[in-house]
Amino acid sequence: MPEVQDRIEKLGNSILSDARRKAEEIIIKAQQQADKLTEQAREQYRRSEESKIALDRQKTHTLYAKEISKSDFAAHKSVLAHRCELVDGLFENIRTKLEEFAKSSDYKDYMIALAKKANDEQAFAKDCIINVGRNDKQLANDIAEKYGIGISVDRNIELGGLSVYYPSDNIYIDYTLDLALEQKRKAFVASHSELSL
Repeated sequence: MPEVQDRIEKLGNSILSDARRKAEEIIIKAQQQADKLTEQAREQYRRSEESKIALDRQKTHTLYAKEISKSDFAAHKSVLAHRCELVDGLFENIRTKLEEFAKSSDYKDYMIALAKKANDEQAFAKDCIINVGRNDKQLANDIAEKYGIGISVDRNIELGGLSVYYPSDNIYIDYTLDLALEQKRKAFVASHSELSL
């Protein structure tokens, strides 16, 4: 069991390390693109200002300032959209790795470890229900039989893992890969404030 946990931790650490490295690449590339776009906009409007100086210097200066601001905003908006695409790609890659893991031979041990973890956190009662994705129904039957509890297929569980419902306490314990991925995505975006306008 510790070997399975070590493999799971290594997988998690690998995914997080990959995410950190890709995040740094995203930030560097996005900043370079923003600087380049801003510089291009400044050069374009500098030339425009010089040609209009003879007509009305103050009017041209005001127009220039507005246009630079608009271009800068558009450039930042474009960079943000590009960053979002990169983040989406990064987390789609992580999702693919999780899907592959759910098809691997280690997945059964992982699910058994999750059931044990849930039971250790809140002991299963006879009315407890394990919720799994449709691909994990047989595996859930084995787990439910071991603990003497019920199972249910939850269409919201797409990647894998399980959640446990305790009707008498009206609580859920959620160890789904779907929730874990969503939490990691939110934490990633929150910890990289440059990914928002």
